[in-house]
Amino acid sequence: MTTGLLFVLLMAISLVVLVVVAKWPVSLSLAATSMLIVLLAGDGGPHIDKLVEGMFGYLDVGIVLIAAMVFMKIIEANGMLAELTRVIIIAFGRSPLGLLVALTIVVMFPGMITGSCTASVLGTGAIVAPILVELGLPLLVAGAFISSAAVYGMIAPPVNVLVMTIGGGIDLPYIGFDLPLALFSFPLAILTSIYLGYRYVEKDKLAQVIERSRSSGGGGGSVQYLPLLVVFILMIGPKAFPQWFPDPRLPLTFLIGSALALWTGKRINPLKAAREGVNEILPVIGILFGVGMLIEVMTLTGMRGAIVVGALSLPDVLMLAGLALILPIFGGISVYGGASVLGVPFALAMLGQNQIIVLAALSLIGAMGSHMPPVALTPVVTAKMIGEPSYMKIARLCLVPSIAAILVGLLMIVFANPIAHFLGL
Repeated sequence: MTTGLLFVLLMAISLVVLVVVAKWPVSLSLAATSMLIVLLAGDGGPHIDKLVEGMFGYLDVGIVLIAAMVFMKIIEANGMLAELTRVIIIAFGRSPLGLLVALTIVVMFPGMITGSCTASVLGTGAIVAPILVELGLPLLVAGAFISSAAVYGMIAPPVNVLVMTIGGGIDLPYIGFDLPLALFSFPLAILTSIYLGYRYVEKDKLAQVIERSRSSGGGGGSVQYLPLLVVFILMIGPKAFPQWFPDPRLPLTFLIGSALALWTGKRINPLKAAREGVNEILPVIGILFGVGMLIEVMTLTGMRGAIVVGALSLPDVLMLAGLALILPIFGGISVYGGASVLGVPFALAMLGQNQIIVLAALSLIGAMGSHMPPVALTPVVTAKMIGEPSYMKIARLCLVPSIAAILVGLLMIVFANPIAHFLGL
């Protein structure tokens, strides 16, 4: 066995022991594993510079996530999210199908702009959960509905941290991903929600939900949506009219939206909202910093090369089968860690395919690890939010849709070049 493969085995053992057995946070486990491998490499020093370089390789992504989460917490605190949900229920509540589709997009929304499924569960998921139960969905089904929609929100545009993570490892800028990400994330999210919840919706209860939403009224008027409109324009404008519309980039876009939100809706304490947002997203940023350290260590010790060579030496069928199994299973420990440790080498092994489609597919496959034990982050957070003691009951309901999503991801990889040609990429 080559040295690189030995270090791969050591890395896997270390992560499993620290995360599963010792119950360490994933971020600290990634950092500790990186330092352990560097020390055991024994090739001339602790390489602190490499660890620091790797840690700050995802600083720009971390800044985006902080700004996005602060914006989310402010529009949640000032009542805009609740009001938006009420309006959507009234607008689309004439049919069970239309309402389920609308509620799916509502749950996805926080994850779409933060890249965090936790933001979706604790943000709009907490608002939508009582509505789903009132419509007739059993509590566990409502939890699976929210968990699956939150995961798809994490990989939907405009912010997909998994693609950013893999792209950072292969020096591919986060440009041109919006269309392919949207084309697979939204249809799959909607179909999953219909599969889980449509049979349980009762029309008489649907009428009660709509009537209650109408009677609850709303304050702030249309001006309450101004921050969201401005953020949307600042995101779309530079892509639609690049010649004359300057690109403020995502951090400034979210900060502008946050500043506007302070003057619309209910009066709030901006420092409290910002503190809550930063505290909520810090674990994800910590994971990204640990991921950056591990990528540098993998390069230094030859682990990345060993994984790529090993993947290239396999027949295509076996490589795809390994990808479909290993990436989600590793994602059961950390989706972001799986994207860096395995997503980057697999992307390098598929350089003959269109990289935009390949990275979008890898993010879809890897994201399904959110439903996998031992960590199963999204079902765990959802179970706590709805008061369900067993997160595995929620994860079990998400199993069939997750397998379907993995198969879609594999088909995207196989036909990456024709799909890219069709989309004009």
